[in-house]
Amino acid sequence: MSLATQGWMNVSSGLREGLLERLRNDIFQPGRAGSRCLLDHPLVRESAIIVRDHLATRGLLDAPSVAIQAIAFDKTPEVNWKVSWHQDLMFPFARMASAPDYTLACEKDGIPFARPPAGVLADLTAVRLSLDPCDCENGPLRVSTGTHREGIIPAGQIMNRVAQAGEITCTNKAGDLFLMKPLLLHASSQATSPGHRRILHLVYHNGGPVAEPWHRAV
Repeated sequence: MSLATQGWMNVSSGLREGLLERLRNDIFQPGRAGSRCLLDHPLVRESAIIVRDHLATRGLLDAPSVAIQAIAFDKTPEVNWKVSWHQDLMFPFARMASAPDYTLACEKDGIPFARPPAGVLADLTAVRLSLDPCDCENGPLRVSTGTHREGIIPAGQIMNRVAQAGEITCTNKAGDLFLMKPLLLHASSQATSPGHRRILHLVYHNGGPVAEPWHRAV
């Protein structure tokens, strides 16, 4: 099944271990679950371009795609968190959004965020680069296949949709790339045997001009 059909897929990255090790050492902060808006970090920018070009050669991303968000996640014994079922709807912009259909404008860590229109959300692809292996005991991602095709799902209907569509647990090896449409319903549990679960989460936009400029476009 394709990314467009099921809303997710797992592929190897082909990235060298040296780059993965540099990312492990440089972009994570001890004691924090994550850091958002990392596209100003030179190593993250370099990695975002390498990942895009690698996926473009495999026909999994269009070459004109630009990275518009980068987040670093780590799930450790000290910071062992869980995330309930949700869609990724809020993204960073260069200014406080006011264009029609750009809603829920707010600031996070001093950066403007908003929910773009459904058409823009559909043109986004998230790519999670795994820097550590993750098995069923380390709080892996869980997804509900096909739910990205339903647009923005009201909060009160999310659990019913998961029950209808079912869920899949997504384990991975270090260096894997997990592609996911942000509108796909997804969640993760606390780790039962926590260790590092470091992820560089990149979001790419491939579509026409947007009414509000992205915070960064790499």
